[in-house]
Amino acid sequence: MTFRTCAQAMLDVLLAALPDGEGEGLLRTLRRDAQLAPLALNALAHRELLSPEDMTDAESLLVLAESLLQLVELAGGGDGAEETLRAQGSQARDAVAAALDSAHPDRAGLDELRQLAARALGIHGARARKARRPSGKSSRKRHR
Repeated sequence: MTFRTCAQAMLDVLLAALPDGEGEGLLRTLRRDAQLAPLALNALAHRELLSPEDMTDAESLLVLAESLLQLVELAGGGDGAEETLRAQGSQARDAVAAALDSAHPDRAGLDELRQLAARALGIHGARARKARRPSGKSSRKRHR
């Protein structure tokens, strides 16, 4: 899994270093960036510059996925993350299922989350499906 919490912290430092107003403008621009949108949306939400009602469904899923990936990282992965997920019960099960349906760019992180949830929560089958690839980037060739 990548270092999601470090990336979030680096973005926070950059925002703090920018003059007034420029940080929010940067975050709103990054909101449209495929790789950085989850971090930017997370920062906008934590700063109360973007409410859940003002996010699209896709953006809400990105924030949820980013939050879960950072939780797994902060819990130390493996056993710590499994224990944290287990403690949340059915809420964690529903959140993980929704996060796996997101277009979050950290596919490896989502796959790790899927595996952890399968062990911790007993999510199997469709609810534990592999993290899907973003649309338009299928490795399968079309046969005519």
